[in-house]
Amino acid sequence: MEAPEVEREKRLQRLIQRLQRNNVLSSESNFGYIVDQELGKLRLREVTPTPEEPQLPPTEQPANQFKPVGYLLARVGYFYSSNIFSSGIVPIEDSLIYSGLTLGSVSFPVGEKTFINGSIDGYLIRYLDQSEYNYNQVRFNLNLQQRFTPRMYGEIGWSNQQIFYARDSNTFDAGDRFLGENVVRLALGRRDRLSQKLALDSFYEFRLSLTDPPEDRNRIINFFWLSLSYYLQRSLQAGVDYQFSLSNFTERDREDLYNRFFGHLNYGISKNSNISVQAGVTLGDSTENNVDFDGWFFGINYNLELGRF
Repeated sequence: MEAPEVEREKRLQRLIQRLQRNNVLSSESNFGYIVDQELGKLRLREVTPTPEEPQLPPTEQPANQFKPVGYLLARVGYFYSSNIFSSGIVPIEDSLIYSGLTLGSVSFPVGEKTFINGSIDGYLIRYLDQSEYNYNQVRFNLNLQQRFTPRMYGEIGWSNQQIFYARDSNTFDAGDRFLGENVVRLALGRRDRLSQKLALDSFYEFRLSLTDPPEDRNRIINFFWLSLSYYLQRSLQAGVDYQFSLSNFTERDREDLYNRFFGHLNYGISKNSNISVQAGVTLGDSTENNVDFDGWFFGINYNLELGRF
């Protein structure tokens, strides 16, 4: 009689572990445009929160010239991992395909060096083998950015994401929500031009994540990203990256430590589209015995701006 509930809890924990890992990986890793290498926070930000220089206020333009206030971006991608669910007991090898749309605003100046922007993201995430864990995601983002110097900026942001089951099972129906999360973030980013073609991006972010359900997933996250990029051509960029994340759970005794080393290659196909490739290894551990982040991954993403308005 207890089997359906146990199976539901097992699925829920695997999905949440996967989403937690997505938050670490999304933070992006955007490399100068809106990309989440698995889904984004991106920030979307992802992805998502790109450690690039903030957009400068638009220069004066003729009154009759069109000034867009928003954009619509489509993306599709493939991601493979030798440990897709970050399992410390039996690592599962699998791939996923995702597609989504982002409706975003341009950065509006609210001061001489202060800007505000927002976006809405929607994604369909499908596993190739573990299809029972397929899910859909909706996310809302709002960011306030302050430029301190031409090379450094700070950011305050909020995001809300809702995750829904994509398939029916014995314990839930397709469309049922299994996770809601609110994230408040403080970030500091910097870009240093080491030469005409070489750039170093550094980015630190403090996050407070509040989930419902389950409340015992509430956590404080310290995230750091370092990226060294070389511009082979104006539209072709290659580089190496390092990401670090430390998550402390506030409702229970748990701590996750996560490291990610990878290389990236980004190519601008046209003015409105680009493609990026990433590959590397993940290393990490948790105070929970069934969580282990060790593995390697490969991802490819295609992004297309559908229009501005």
